[in-house]
Amino acid sequence: MNRRRFFESVSLGGAALRASRALGGPQCSSTPIDGRPSFPTPPRVDYFRREELEKLVNTSVPIDGIGFQAVCINFPAWHPSPAQEKYFGRGWTEWETLKRAKPLFDGHLQPKRPLWGYYNEADPIWAEREIELAASSGIYAFLVDFYWHEGLMWYHEQLEQGFLRAPNRQKLRFAIMWANHDWTNDYPVPESGQGAVLYPQTYSDADMDRLADYLIEHYMREPNYWQIDGQPVLGIYDVLHLLRSFGEQKLRRALDRMKDHAARAGLKGMHLQASSIYVPGQTALRKLGFDSATHYHPFAGGPPGKTSEYAAAVRKSIMSWRDTASKLELPYFPDCPSGWDDSPREGARAHVYIHRSPDQFESFLLAAKYFSAERRTNPPVIFLSSWNEWTEDHRLLPDDVYGYSYLEAVRRQFTPR
Repeated sequence: MNRRRFFESVSLGGAALRASRALGGPQCSSTPIDGRPSFPTPPRVDYFRREELEKLVNTSVPIDGIGFQAVCINFPAWHPSPAQEKYFGRGWTEWETLKRAKPLFDGHLQPKRPLWGYYNEADPIWAEREIELAASSGIYAFLVDFYWHEGLMWYHEQLEQGFLRAPNRQKLRFAIMWANHDWTNDYPVPESGQGAVLYPQTYSDADMDRLADYLIEHYMREPNYWQIDGQPVLGIYDVLHLLRSFGEQKLRRALDRMKDHAARAGLKGMHLQASSIYVPGQTALRKLGFDSATHYHPFAGGPPGKTSEYAAAVRKSIMSWRDTASKLELPYFPDCPSGWDDSPREGARAHVYIHRSPDQFESFLLAAKYFSAERRTNPPVIFLSSWNEWTEDHRLLPDDVYGYSYLEAVRRQFTPR
């Protein structure tokens, strides 16, 4: 694809170029805080400008020399897994859902295609290439979605057959986020808007112990497992789901036992992180035994069949960081999504964030750095959603529209200068 066609194909880029020509060419409209010029945006396009940082975060706080940890969410659905093949056939992967995506409106860029082709991430040769790209782009660790339903697992093959067998695995840390939710058939979601539950998420005391033992034996003892304060990190996606099943006191005992299992295995303990679903100021995270919190993809979902501006979601997310952090009694790590478009799964019911662009994403990252520095968060973790969420269209891996531009933004913000 030639350069002109590339830029005019991008949802914001084509409109911006046409508006720029109408104005007589790209003339500098202002100078952001990093000294680089910015250019006028077309009419009726919302855009998150660097000047807004000064209104939303304290940009007087020094950020040079801080060892920010960019931790990227990893959705390992891009290889065959028996629990999925049971329903969808031998060799099935979620690539099939992505390939069937259709544009919903003029300028809607679907389907996105991986620039490196439709890969198998459980292949250690692929994993080696993926690790090299992530590490060279300034990514500190992957937080990998992990599916455990009373001992039934899927998608763990990415780690056990691919990542952990890659010869360069030590270049990148990893940790587990237990995605403890019902697993539904969203490939695609039926017109009713509710996919059938394929694997319900259930719990028991004994199974919580088995889960802890599996994670310790297979992952947490690995030398490149991500740790905070010397403790291996375990993210838990849906805290409220656990609370509804156990109740507060019983859940605290179950989580304490998980930490005890780690200690008995020779580890310092276990750092529990509330990853997404909880109510700030109401869910007693510290009392339950959690050590930190984040909010995985703060603007996911949204009203079906609608579009929203990416810039507006960025502003809302930044404002919510401070509000959420003020209601917690433990460290809070911001998350910066690169976008959201679940039309490969949802079709016409999708919610699509429009006018996203790599430079706005980079400003988002910069805002997270200032937020973290002002709060003196230790460690200074910043989450990125996501490395490879292709069917929700928030990922950093290169595609045939944006190329490496999102990873370049990450590299500029998180590699030492």
